[in-house]
Amino acid sequence: MYYNLSKNSMNKRALFFTVFTLLAASSFAEIHHRYLFIEGTASRADHYEVFMKNFVLEAEGAGYTVTGSKRDAAHTFSFNISSNTGPNNYQYVAKISLFRNEDGFEITTLDFFYNYIDEVYEYTRTLFHNVTVYIPILTADELNAAQGNYQNWKNKWIYLRASFDYPITFYGLKGDGLTAGALVNPDTNQMDPLDNIIWSTPGATVGLEFQFLDFLSLELNFQISVSMNDIRDYFFINMAAGLELKFPIKFNNIMLVPYGAFIYPLNISPVFSEFPLFAFGAGIQLCARAGRHGAVFIDANYTFSLSDAVMHNPHLATPIPFAPEPSVIHYNRSVIGLGVGYKFGLFDR
Repeated sequence: MYYNLSKNSMNKRALFFTVFTLLAASSFAEIHHRYLFIEGTASRADHYEVFMKNFVLEAEGAGYTVTGSKRDAAHTFSFNISSNTGPNNYQYVAKISLFRNEDGFEITTLDFFYNYIDEVYEYTRTLFHNVTVYIPILTADELNAAQGNYQNWKNKWIYLRASFDYPITFYGLKGDGLTAGALVNPDTNQMDPLDNIIWSTPGATVGLEFQFLDFLSLELNFQISVSMNDIRDYFFINMAAGLELKFPIKFNNIMLVPYGAFIYPLNISPVFSEFPLFAFGAGIQLCARAGRHGAVFIDANYTFSLSDAVMHNPHLATPIPFAPEPSVIHYNRSVIGLGVGYKFGLFDR
């Protein structure tokens, strides 16, 4: 767009300016929440100061909030003042442009020619409005984004999840085959008392969550934990596949996500002769927005097994067993899981 203001067209410009001002005033209510970044360069410092000061004043007067960086605004108002090398007799030319910050697209541009800096004061309002008139009306999501209130972080189709976990496993001793909760030597009647076992191991979880409804999502995950010395002094890596059905409750900058959980163990320690095929439970995540696309979260859950975890009698591993019967020991198994992690969202819903 080429724009040349000459003194011979003063009357036409005055009429245009009056009409434009009335139109701008009528649309003020629609644009008063806009966020705009203004930048410029000039071959002379005094010219830069006049243009920058006047354009900032015009922006604020029109209801815009002038931001300190591009990332906080949807558009950039840019000007460049240089000496005129064109065919006309004006000494300076100001190139004024509007850019869309999302992709750097130049929406419009115009040229303003002048000889003296005092001429600028008369036309800065017209110049500003002739450029910013191309800024579209903000949608609710764009307004939130311009205000730094990014809501799409909690409305993604897919989330990539990673967390550090600390599962605490409880083995509740059952009396099957025991005498008063102990193993007994059949020759001497000496007893080896047994007790409940509480076992904790560091671990991690990675997963893929699909939010197919605003209030419902499904996560598939892989869980791993490492026992440096297992219940019977074994080094063992525990692995399991998980399925979580989630019910996100969304607030402004946080989400509460209760969920039901299903666990399928992928391997078991050799201390067990039998191990539950499945575990069921429930949990809750507290998510807090971290950036535009994701959230940090803390996770607490509880799972339990419907069948027994059955361990081998440890005395059978010795040459002369102290108490060989019963050959296995039964436990109820449940787990309290604690974790902290991050989920990153892909594709806005």
